[in-house]
Amino acid sequence: MKTAKLDKLREQIAAIKAEIVSVERAQLTTPEIEARVDGFIQEMKRTVANDVLDSAGTLTYINQLGSGAGNWPVVGSWMHARPAIGFAMAVTLNPEAFRAMVLEAALKELNGGRQEHATGRVELVEQLRGKLRLLEQDEEAEVLRLEENGIDALRRADADPAVVLGLAA
Repeated sequence: MKTAKLDKLREQIAAIKAEIVSVERAQLTTPEIEARVDGFIQEMKRTVANDVLDSAGTLTYINQLGSGAGNWPVVGSWMHARPAIGFAMAVTLNPEAFRAMVLEAALKELNGGRQEHATGRVELVEQLRGKLRLLEQDEEAEVLRLEENGIDALRRADADPAVVLGLAA
């Protein structure tokens, strides 16, 4: 048998559990997404600076002369061995266009969904789990009260065993 109090507690428990899932699955905030894209662009610029620009001095040696793609054999060999360097160079040469294009695609994915700041997410989930534990303790107390009064109250299948057994958190 159920009571209004037990029903209310179970509604609150279900709401808190849904909120926990919502927070855990929430997308990053728009500023965090922008920071990720900006960080990626900086990484591409470092790749170009480290792999291409640092080798610009090889152009000054006579043994590096040639024609066409052979004018800078070091970079030519990188292009074959590491095709990603071409992508890094494209991003470096036009970071604004790349940023706009990627942000437009990423923000389109938000679709009005929930966004949570990454740094506050863990704390929020911990707070919600604390509230959940208190509600489940109240629920167990109500179940025990009902049983003491001869009323058969079924426990939820997903009730926290530690709460049912009265174990400390």
